[in-house]
Amino acid sequence: MGKPFWFNAILQWKETGKGEYGITFPFLIGAIATLKNEVVTENFITDVFDEILNNPVSGYYCEVRQCGNIDEPVASIKPLSDLEKVSIRDSFEAQGQVSYGFTTDLMSMFALNCKDASECRVELIKKTLEITVNGNYSKNGGKFTPFSDSDKKFIEHVSALDCT
Repeated sequence: MGKPFWFNAILQWKETGKGEYGITFPFLIGAIATLKNEVVTENFITDVFDEILNNPVSGYYCEVRQCGNIDEPVASIKPLSDLEKVSIRDSFEAQGQVSYGFTTDLMSMFALNCKDASECRVELIKKTLEITVNGNYSKNGGKFTPFSDSDKKFIEHVSALDCT
């Protein structure tokens, strides 16, 4: 059985050289909305966050950190064994394992300025909605824009993988 689209999109982002640390939440939300032919709303974003949080892929977690290169929170897929090597300040657990881990740099006053995982989740949803509400998903040249042709090809590539 294949991995969910969100997992493959996050994993492929780094593996294909699209980013150094991970994928932005606006890009991930926009990609999922595009594939499902959905309008991005707060409920849609919350549902995607809940899906990642409640259905981790066994042996992996979603690491959320601040990317200094683009000054945005990004998501990476990491093996659970990496938890001991990373400065995770707070996390969510589901199905007996960490599903989301929030790094200390993300939670600092220079990034999301959140005190715990629940507050970080709320802030990420709010920030993602503010960016995506106008159809902007991809950060290019320091600002969020609609998907480029290259972005659309990436989404097509990931959707062609064995996704559930």
